Amino acid sequence: MKRMAVLLFLIPLLIGYATALTPQEAMMEALKTGNYSVVEPYLSPTMEKAFPRGVFELTRNSLIHSYGEIKSYESTKIERKGGYTVYYYRVIAEKGNYTVTVTVRNGKVEGFHLASLPLKFSFPALYPIAGALLAFLLLWLYVRRLGMAEVIFGFVLLLIVLLIQPPVQAIPKFLGINGTAFLVLWSGLIAGLIQEPLKYFAARGKSLRKALYIGAGFGLGEGFYVGAISLFLGAISPLAALERFLTLFFHASTTVLFAYSYRNGWGGRALLAMILIHWLVDSLAAYWHYNPSYILLALSYLAMAILAVVILPKLLPLAKGEREESIKW
Repeated sequence: MKRMAVLLFLIPLLIGYATALTPQEAMMEALKTGNYSVVEPYLSPTMEKAFPRGVFELTRNSLIHSYGEIKSYESTKIERKGGYTVYYYRVIAEKGNYTVTVTVRNGKVEGFHLASLPLKFSFPALYPIAGALLAFLLLWLYVRRLGMAEVIFGFVLLLIVLLIQPPVQAIPKFLGINGTAFLVLWSGLIAGLIQEPLKYFAARGKSLRKALYIGAGFGLGEGFYVGAISLFLGAISPLAALERFLTLFFHASTTVLFAYSYRNGWGGRALLAMILIHWLVDSLAAYWHYNPSYILLALSYLAMAILAVVILPKLLPLAKGEREESIKW
């Protein structure tokens, strides 16, 4: 009787052991089914921070949009590098195939990457560019006298931001600081502290028209950057066009406000206000990556739209009527 009881106790354990997934298989099953909880117990502490549920869902949805639902997958190669083992999987999807890698160490998933993912052009990749171009065109149709030097200067400012901002935003992860709320607020604050002062110092002393085109150039550069990135991530939502449209107006509004406020002796207050607003907008956007929600998108879009509606109707006529001034670099 005792032997029978022991056997009944061991059978479920043996079945569970036999059917347990390896870490790499758990990652692939999660990718195929969309069930993040399958792989969650297998993630290393570092991977838990770098690949939370929101990032997993965004990555999977992007692949589904481009290549269709996943039908199956198969292991193609295994590499060992130091203490890490890299598993290569060929994913067979409805619209095409691609390769992913899963890196495992000490029984935990340490990395997940797209390997040799073909560059796919699709019309939706133009959404961010189209949105930014439309906003830029509307500004030009009203103000005219396009200043290409200022637009190019806006592009240069964006390049500086792309070099500085991501490493600073990643500091908490390198320090092992956890907590979604902190990471979201940190990301938004750093965006505001880097972008707005750069635009402020670029706009002060400029005419309103020149400052406007610096901000518009910055926003246009972002539109092209997001569009280029989307070529690698696959098709994206048409909402990207609306986001880039509003973002360009946001950057144009802040730079023309900086020029106007600096001229009238309250530039510091304007800078502080724009940092705080930028902090709010980018924090909402950062949290969206952890918890995708149309409510968050609507709030961030509404904040940018309100700012543009408050600033541009007053300052655009002034920018349009100003006389030409020499550029002060």
